Amino acid sequence: MLGWGTIGVLFGVFFAVSVIFMMFGQGGGAIYVPMLLAFGLPLYKAAATSQVLIIAATLSAMFVFHKAKMIDWWLALIVEPPTNLGAFLGGYFSDYFPPAFSKLCFSAILLIGAYFMIKPIQEAEKIYPSIKRHWFCLHRKVGNFEYHMNLLVIIPIMILAGFIAGMLGVGGGLFKVPALVLLGGVPMKVAVGSSSLMIGITALTGLLGHALVGHFDSKLAFTLGLAVFSGAQVGARIGVNIDKKKHKKYFGYLLIFIACWMAYMAFRGGR
Repeated sequence: MLGWGTIGVLFGVFFAVSVIFMMFGQGGGAIYVPMLLAFGLPLYKAAATSQVLIIAATLSAMFVFHKAKMIDWWLALIVEPPTNLGAFLGGYFSDYFPPAFSKLCFSAILLIGAYFMIKPIQEAEKIYPSIKRHWFCLHRKVGNFEYHMNLLVIIPIMILAGFIAGMLGVGGGLFKVPALVLLGGVPMKVAVGSSSLMIGITALTGLLGHALVGHFDSKLAFTLGLAVFSGAQVGARIGVNIDKKKHKKYFGYLLIFIACWMAYMAFRGGR
């Protein structure tokens, strides 16, 4: 159990982290879990706490992105139910996976996310123009943006993304945003804004799975939740205006560093 002094230090650090991650439509689980591990929490308690923080951050940012017309509510309504199923199952069955294995999975997910942050993303609309004619194509217009999404490709990916997110305590934004942009043809700004809504819902269902098997520290979760709620307000406002293509490479390099640290933790052993 962490003392109040340690929680106070984490409060300030998590506020800053929330600002940075929400600029890119990410819930922050990519770094919340490693930070909590560094302070001695077992992996799946850290994962459950991270889910609460993601919910707080995304709920805060959602209002900002909605005002900027960057959220596609119908996209969330269609994509989230299968993601939520995966997230609940991932959280509930997390105890069946050894911590070392899960840490290596976490590291791999971060490297995938880093790749898509560093590599320029080509919009899928230019790659798959023919899907407009098919029944499984979702046609959406959000503000000044318009796109067509292949549901047969996106939905299975979202189920897998939900399971991994629920098990590891992340919101799934690291692979949701690239998947929506690359395979779904969703414009980057809409993907980032909609992600702020969807990863919060994914985190909630993942948290329910963890809570049912006892992975929850309410004092820690709600105290740090206040920090990330405040930080997300700042980060989302910055994120509405920044050039994400210019800045996301630096974010990708940060993810590589965290991935290497998580791999080291996996091989070192521990909870």
